[in-house]
Amino acid sequence: MPSAPCDNLRMDSELWTTTNVADYLGVDVRTVSAYRHRGQMPAPVQTLGKRTHLWDARTIREWNASRKAKHAPSQAAVPAPERTDPHEWLVWGERDLYTSEWVRLSLVEVDPPDGEPFEHHVVTMPEAAMTAIVDETGERVGLVWRHRFASGVWNWELPGGLVDEGEDPAETARREILEELGREVGELRHLMTFEPMIGMVRSPHHVYTARGCDVTSEPTEKNEGTGLQWIALDSVRGRIDAGEVRNSGTLAALLYLLSFGIGE
Repeated sequence: MPSAPCDNLRMDSELWTTTNVADYLGVDVRTVSAYRHRGQMPAPVQTLGKRTHLWDARTIREWNASRKAKHAPSQAAVPAPERTDPHEWLVWGERDLYTSEWVRLSLVEVDPPDGEPFEHHVVTMPEAAMTAIVDETGERVGLVWRHRFASGVWNWELPGGLVDEGEDPAETARREILEELGREVGELRHLMTFEPMIGMVRSPHHVYTARGCDVTSEPTEKNEGTGLQWIALDSVRGRIDAGEVRNSGTLAALLYLLSFGIGE
């Protein structure tokens, strides 16, 4: 193993290169580099040039021992997760970094298929529900032209919103139509439930369709765009191509309708 003097080490300290660390851990060199960039391992004690990093071998051994102990099966009543498929990711635990009414940011202890556990950031957001209202002729869909400040864009969207705690998503869809549009729909048909950013975000989106609607009151929600506008379905493809539809739930619903039709 290589050795080199360093101000914050004893003269007899053993220094390891990235390759040495990877060999000790039994992982690819790229995995060690990823741990270093994510701050998930001790920092190198010395860097030679731009690419050669050196670690204190003793520090790496101690870190690896504590890491293995941290992810060892717990003696508590909760059973340790078991891998049922070689490609399955195991979850050991989760701790919150930030929570609010709108979003939860947490670190999840995961054991990926390569067997090198680490903590992964996960964002949890409320479920959402939205409805594609098609007119009685089946030729037009009701959309709202609205501004989204986070992305700074205007786009066509379906009426919809966040699911309240304990609320059935279908009831959310009805409630949002009434609040945003002052309208009521009859039977709702569930089209799909999907995750818009499944790798790091939990936020199930429930998409429904309905045929026709009745005006029953004035909208009570004043921040939800320009109101319902009936848009010809045969113009939807062009609007998507023009970048006028950015919302994932709206895109999913419209593409479904274009591909499979209205249904009954």
